Amino acid sequence: MQANLQQLMDKGAVWRGGEWKNGGQNSGQHGASQFSAAEYASTGQPLLDQALGGGWRCQRVHELQCEYAFSGELSLLAPAIMAAASAARPVFWLAPPALPYAPAISGMLQQADVTNAENAQHIVLTPASEADTLWAAETILHSGQVGVLLLWADSLSTTAVRRLHLAAAETDAWVFVLTGIQNEEARSYATRLRILLTPDKTHAMAASVPRGQVQWQILKRHGGWPIRLPRQPLPRWPSLII
Repeated sequence: MQANLQQLMDKGAVWRGGEWKNGGQNSGQHGASQFSAAEYASTGQPLLDQALGGGWRCQRVHELQCEYAFSGELSLLAPAIMAAASAARPVFWLAPPALPYAPAISGMLQQADVTNAENAQHIVLTPASEADTLWAAETILHSGQVGVLLLWADSLSTTAVRRLHLAAAETDAWVFVLTGIQNEEARSYATRLRILLTPDKTHAMAASVPRGQVQWQILKRHGGWPIRLPRQPLPRWPSLII
């Protein structure tokens, strides 16, 4: 009985929360800016978009737990980055594990024919401590002049996440916290996505980037139970260019 119930939960079939796909479309409209017109940004993956009720919602904090760095997580954020460029809003990279590769970002925006692609702003900050990173994130969000905020952290306390949540609610930005695998205790995230990578051992030595399959485990989502999605090919940054 328990096994059958788990199978239903893994398929998201126990409870879909009838209104969850449209939930919140009339909420949070506290500003009339161009940027707030698009409340959701796609992940670039239809199956994941469906599970998340349309994708990433702005004015919320989304956690991406990565078993391995660079296992397709940035590809899931590319549509939000493109939306920020179209709205002439900067993207902030806080304490990333490596410097963003500017030619790849520029190429994505140009090939996708994104408006204002030539004027896209990407600001990289490397604070000395996690406390400084959190302070920078809150300051940036309170400024109201941000399109996407990406924050890397080993772990954030319940208080820190709550502070980010309150700051994000005052903006039209998409806010993402990228971290390692965390426990499942309560946090003020709108979404908690765990990315599990099964490496392709055949190419492990020859490739400079990981290959294999990923499985997305949604620990928390708006209006639905946790769900584990079927394994998918590792998403690539160029795959999001239409």
